[in-house]
Amino acid sequence: MEENPNPVYKDKAYGQYRELSYSYGDAGQFEKTVGFHGEADRVILQQAWDLFKERIEDARQRVLSGKVSPVVFYMEKNLLDPLNLSMMAGISVWRVKWHFKPGVFKRLSEKTLKKYADAFNITIEQLKKIE
Repeated sequence: MEENPNPVYKDKAYGQYRELSYSYGDAGQFEKTVGFHGEADRVILQQAWDLFKERIEDARQRVLSGKVSPVVFYMEKNLLDPLNLSMMAGISVWRVKWHFKPGVFKRLSEKTLKKYADAFNITIEQLKKIE
């Protein structure tokens, strides 16, 4: 079998990140090869980050318009979902989702706000206001 070489792509943004991949060698056994991200990988990664940026901006706009609480914005900004946030904050999933409502968020205790702030690695004041 022919070895499947990794494409080499060197760019300031992506050139320093190498990836390990496995391919079949001449003897028919797996061999490790180290290469840089190829053009296809770069495009896919850029599209994924663009999608994340859109989701974060959408969450920011919904918080500013008063539709959701700042918990949603920071959850999106940290690339979390309600389940992962509940595990990090030590709050049940249904309570995390309940705290997405702005009216409920305003009535949260300092103890609960502290759990969210610790999960997001920010202060309580930053949690109450978004950038």
